[in-house]
This record gives sequence, structure tokens and C-alpha cells, in this order.
Amino acid sequence: MPDLTLQNPTPFGQSFTGEPLFSVNPGIPIKLALELTAQLLGSAAVLSAESQLASPQTSHSLTFASLQLVEMSKGLIDATLDSVVQAQSVK
Repeated sequence: MPDLTLQNPTPFGQSFTGEPLFSVNPGIPIKLALELTAQLLGSAAVLSAESQLASPQTSHSLTFASLQLVEMSKGLIDATLDSVVQAQSVK
């Protein structure tokens, strides 16, 4: 069985107008997408813990960065789930 890849562009990260800012692109192996998701979430956890010990200005920046990592992780998970569901419906 060939490795599954992400099948469709998956937009994420809403702008102030509600339009997506970013996209997960097709062709990325699902295994790689899930590995990257784990790394992003691990980094977000570290930043969140560090933000509790930081000055208010630094804490705000670390929290914003952590939220962006979580948003990227969600985009990868959404794209992965979409591709897996699509592959199962073809069977």
C-alpha cells in the first residue's frame, strides 16, 4: 500500500477579515505531517510553560507564538483527517 499524502489544500489561520492566511498543501506525506504536528505541539507546550515565568511583555510574545504553533498544528491535523477520510471513502 503506498504512503498516503495530503490530498487537498487546507486553509487555516484567520485574518481580521476572516480570510485564511495560510494553507497546508497537498502532496505532503501524512506521516511527515503528523511528525511535524507533534514537534509543533511540543514547542507550543514549552513556550506556554516559559511564558508563565517571563516578564509581561515577553509573556505576551511567547503566548502569541504558542498560539500560532497550535494553529499550525490544527491545520496539519485537519488536512490529515480530511485526506484519511477521503482515502477511506474511495475504498
